[in-house]
Amino acid sequence: MSVYRALQDQRLGLTVLLAFFWLLVVRLCLFLQSGVWPETGWLLLSDAAGAVTVAGLLILARSFWLRTALVVALGCLMTASAMHLAAHGTYPRLSMISKGADPVFLASSVFNSQLLMLPLYLGLAWLLVRIYRWLVPIPPRRITFATLLIVVTTGLYLAASHSLTTSRNNLVASFLAQIPMALMAPAGALVGEEVADTTAPERSQAEREFFEAEVASPDVPEPPNVLLVMVEGLSAGYFPSVSKYHSLTPVVSLPELENKLAETGFRLYRNTLSMERQTDRGTFAILCGQYPDFRRLSTKMEDVADGEAFPLCMPELLRSQGYTTAYWQAAPLSYMSKDRFMPRAGFIRVTGSEAFERDGETPEGWGPPDPIYFANVAKRLRALDQEAPRWMVTLLNVGTHHPFDTGGKQASNEQREPPLPTEPLQARRNAMQVMEQSLIAFLDEMEQTGVLDNTLVILTSDESGGFVRQDQESFPLNGNTGVLAVKPPRPEALDEYADRDRIVAQLDIPLTILDATGTSKPMIAMTGRSLLSGETSNPRDLLLADTYTGMKFFLRESGELLACTESLLRCETWTFEPGRLFGTLSPTDSEPFLTLAQRLRLFGESARMPTGPSVSSE
Repeated sequence: MSVYRALQDQRLGLTVLLAFFWLLVVRLCLFLQSGVWPETGWLLLSDAAGAVTVAGLLILARSFWLRTALVVALGCLMTASAMHLAAHGTYPRLSMISKGADPVFLASSVFNSQLLMLPLYLGLAWLLVRIYRWLVPIPPRRITFATLLIVVTTGLYLAASHSLTTSRNNLVASFLAQIPMALMAPAGALVGEEVADTTAPERSQAEREFFEAEVASPDVPEPPNVLLVMVEGLSAGYFPSVSKYHSLTPVVSLPELENKLAETGFRLYRNTLSMERQTDRGTFAILCGQYPDFRRLSTKMEDVADGEAFPLCMPELLRSQGYTTAYWQAAPLSYMSKDRFMPRAGFIRVTGSEAFERDGETPEGWGPPDPIYFANVAKRLRALDQEAPRWMVTLLNVGTHHPFDTGGKQASNEQREPPLPTEPLQARRNAMQVMEQSLIAFLDEMEQTGVLDNTLVILTSDESGGFVRQDQESFPLNGNTGVLAVKPPRPEALDEYADRDRIVAQLDIPLTILDATGTSKPMIAMTGRSLLSGETSNPRDLLLADTYTGMKFFLRESGELLACTESLLRCETWTFEPGRLFGTLSPTDSEPFLTLAQRLRLFGESARMPTGPSVSSE
């Protein structure tokens, strides 16, 4: 039967109409569970494309077993999408399925109270199939046409979308459109690396500026201790002064923590960039001063853990100078191979959730809630301060990670029962505010006991995981709004640090620590700029990405941002005021300031790591 006659079939139109209204109901359910409402300008258009795709799937599901498979697939897809929206503000990426299958991840993030919504979504999918069977008792026998309908619609959807996982997309069409990219991703990575290999000698000065390092190398007669606090998923957009400065609309506000930082002598930077999303990527940049893995599956931390790469990381340099180095996180160390990576990065003492075992039982989920975690590490830090002449400690909590377990504790300003599974934004707020109270109590105790008397304290995050601009989803860098606050050992020393409005990044943290401890000589093979390097007349360039939207960015501190699709084939240029990065981003019609070959080469080169220890003599 011809395509023309197939399109004239009223049963096809009825099926598409049913699918469209069903997808609108799905939208409502996802919003009620996640609290994330998409950009409405594209909502109806994306669901119209999704309706055509769903109609094709309904036509193809002719047998009982195919209909059952369709119900299960749609139900699981809706459940996973709602969970991912609640945690990250995007739909799940097909390429991340291997990470999602990790037993630790499954036990901690998937098998939680939100999984109770699975029967609802399975029922919703079953209802779609039942209504379709009632409306179209004799389905059209056009298997080839239905397949063509799905393939063409998915192809057009892929070609038209900059990102397939933002909430404005249709979850069914966008998921199917990810299949070609997931299959071609390994080949794309090889192409980027091949371009970097074959054209490296021709690299221009503009490209070299993406990998520059700058330190002050001061004389430090009395090297301080170092306390590096990484708060899971924390964004500077949660601090009232920063959100007001950039006109952000956060769902979380942490005024008490901001006041505590100000009273204690911290400098809170207002233009902080997270290089990437996910803990292993951000942690690698913070500890080793190199770009994280911008590919779909992060392997840099794994390569170090397996002894296949040997970057000289900041903890190892401090250890070689007599520091007792410790990494204390709340989550299981086996996830992301931190049990093997951290010792190779230079940490002497490494503990995870196993340190909180009681009567042979490990804490449930990701690990202990923040009140227990911060109280525990406070005791250990006091003991370490008594026994070690110099120490460097890195902390990472887990209570602010989805599913936001606080051990049943409510924030002091909340006068209600613990959040339900259908209230993830409230759960996030509560978890962040419980963390706020726990961290304030921790800092108070450390001050009162004198632990921080000669200590450089840095507050940052492994990644920026919060929603700080829900009403402007199309803006780039939503997932890169990081946080950095610094407190030097002596209050007057804060004058030596960069101004609070300078653009700073996760890459700057290790070089700052090395400068502050007098360990930055000889120059280390890192990328970044120490906060002690002072003002510079030469704006730098940075590579960034967002794991969950698939976007990649080239940023010039002079005021330009190139936002590209994951393939780097399509890009849009934005401008901004250097001192107000997140608050002044504006799209332009300018041509990309880097060619495709340069873009491929830069990201290909960023994937490289040294295969042996290296120190520059500069």
